Amino acid sequence: MSTKTIVTACDRSFVWGFFFLLASIRRHGMDIPVHLVIYGLNPDEKKGLATLPGVRVFEHSDDQNIRNIACQKTEALLTADTEHILWIDSDCIVTGNITQQIEATGEGIQIRLRPEAEVAYLFRNRYAPDEPRGKVPSAVLDVWRRDVGERQEPRINTSCNAHCFAIHRSHLDFVRRWDRQIRKVIPPQDFGIVNDRSFAYFLLDESVMSSMLAFDETAPETQPFVLETDPSARVIHFGGNPKPWKCWMTRNVNRFEEIMDLLDWAVAEGWPLPDRPWNLRRENRFFCVIWAHLFELKRILLRIAYRLKDRLKRWF
Repeated sequence: MSTKTIVTACDRSFVWGFFFLLASIRRHGMDIPVHLVIYGLNPDEKKGLATLPGVRVFEHSDDQNIRNIACQKTEALLTADTEHILWIDSDCIVTGNITQQIEATGEGIQIRLRPEAEVAYLFRNRYAPDEPRGKVPSAVLDVWRRDVGERQEPRINTSCNAHCFAIHRSHLDFVRRWDRQIRKVIPPQDFGIVNDRSFAYFLLDESVMSSMLAFDETAPETQPFVLETDPSARVIHFGGNPKPWKCWMTRNVNRFEEIMDLLDWAVAEGWPLPDRPWNLRRENRFFCVIWAHLFELKRILLRIAYRLKDRLKRWF
């Protein structure tokens, strides 16, 4: 019996992402059970996913919880009953067998804590005028402290990434507390993956997790994050938009051949893949690379246009 479970979730817009993820897990020899919570899929799509090797499919069970899928990690985590549980976003892949990295979690939580430069950038609009950068702004900490209502001094003074983390089953009560806190401080709306209108919780579930690691008395000890350190066996996150199954970007098009190999392997294994869009066909690699550069050029031009617009407003 496995002592580990990998859990994730997807709606219709992330089905291809789940195929990427599962193919990478199985192709690299990981026979760990995978639990998938699904949202808004039709019966045929659900049936197809349930036939995949080692996958258990769970229907999203709380119709009242209409928050973004990113805020519903807790439901997937609570389907598992093994010693270690790995949450991994359905827009990730693994480059090798990461079983040993999961085991490094021990009896705590293995989650990425952002370095100071990253924290300074993320919270750049939330610091007081003379406040040092690199830590979570004091005004944000004040909100977290009040909302959690337990510790006075933060255990951590940074923000976490929740796209991939492992937790020991002895902390499932903490997962339940995380779920209750999400429902308490995140309005029941789908804001996408970022809500800039929220001062303290703009990163949604990640912000809530950070607040609890800082101020919840029952928070598990954080372990060094080793799930992205070994190039031959690490987690790759296709963060941001668009996703590769929609449009390749310059920062991830170098993974094109790797993804094609995964999909070809899945076809050879008899997996019921959907029809491939043009950008997931190996013969279209040249056009995908060109498109990625054109898309990046568009982003740069839009950024310049916004900056010019802001300057013109200040001048006039």
